[in-house]
Amino acid sequence: MNIDERELIVEVLSSLKKFFKFKELEEILSITVPTLWRYVHGDIKPSVDRARQMLLRLLDQDIVNQLRERLLKIDNEGVIRTYDIVYNIELLSYASIDALLWAQNMGFSAVATVETDGIALATLISKRLNAKIVVIKRRKEIGYSKFIEVSYVTRSPPEVVSLYLPEDVLEYGEKVLVVDDLVRSGRTSAAVFELLKKAGTRPTGFYALVGIGDQWKPIIEKYVGSNYRVLFHVS
Repeated sequence: MNIDERELIVEVLSSLKKFFKFKELEEILSITVPTLWRYVHGDIKPSVDRARQMLLRLLDQDIVNQLRERLLKIDNEGVIRTYDIVYNIELLSYASIDALLWAQNMGFSAVATVETDGIALATLISKRLNAKIVVIKRRKEIGYSKFIEVSYVTRSPPEVVSLYLPEDVLEYGEKVLVVDDLVRSGRTSAAVFELLKKAGTRPTGFYALVGIGDQWKPIIEKYVGSNYRVLFHVS
């Protein structure tokens, strides 16, 4: 898969300047503010080697942790205000580039997510991977007569939830990346993997914006081994 690191670093800088001051980016990258400003505004482009090094620095765990501290808001009851992140277009752009560089050589031809909060991120990732997007829904889509269906029990409150995917929207044997905004118990993710397997596809990767605790890890690993990535970890 051909990736233009010079274009990607401009996108990353454009997103991060919403969360970091130019002076902070200068300290992180050891590149002067005037030069960074010219990169962002398209006056000049970094060399391929410099762009690659900048991407590695701006997508490393230290910067991800700083973003998490600045953007994740948790109320007094320990509930994460997900709306502030799952619809933050600059963060989603950053995350989609992170997902692209992680998944670029894995051969995914489709990206699947469950309605609704994961759709924005999944759409950006599918575009970057040049893959189709499939949205799994909790109701039958009008206009289709045949569906693949799985049901699972949610944790709180406990209830039976059914997920539906129209037949023939995915090809047999197709490699699918599962994307979600947040993973906590892993129950929904497990249902998605079972649904995709039932459809005859190969769901072999998982990407999420936020992972809470560790309960989800053995469930995800059951389906994809170590082939998963979560941007923000919250204990």
